Amino acid sequence: MTTPDQPGPVEAEHSSYVPSPEELSARAHKANRATRGALAALLCLEAFVVLLIPRAIAQTAEGLDGFKTIVLVVFAVILVLTGFMLRRRWGIGLGSALQLVLVATIALVPVLAVVVVIFLALWLYMLQTRHQLVGTPSGWRMLIS
Repeated sequence: MTTPDQPGPVEAEHSSYVPSPEELSARAHKANRATRGALAALLCLEAFVVLLIPRAIAQTAEGLDGFKTIVLVVFAVILVLTGFMLRRRWGIGLGSALQLVLVATIALVPVLAVVVVIFLALWLYMLQTRHQLVGTPSGWRMLIS
């Protein structure tokens, strides 16, 4: 029950409160940090999945040779290191470039195609979400902001 001096839930929704530029800047900064953290978590999860692939492929008749295993392990390490670099201005661009490298790994290990599609879709979704929340430029410029 609301008292006469307190607005009810409907009245509070329709209030004419406009956040100050400082508040908007603080919100954008928090959204930027949150989306960069989500992208870093996505890269680390991607590295974990890439490390699980060799174990699964080793059980098949085709198997997995030493070269492919080394490439996938090095790629997983690079993914984790890039997750730490996402704080930098160019970190998102590097993460996006690694998504293209992940697409290229389909030539080595075709089983990765399903994983590539899932992670590429999640990466693009997070970039679009970041664009909407933070107001980053659209197009290729969203990779370096």
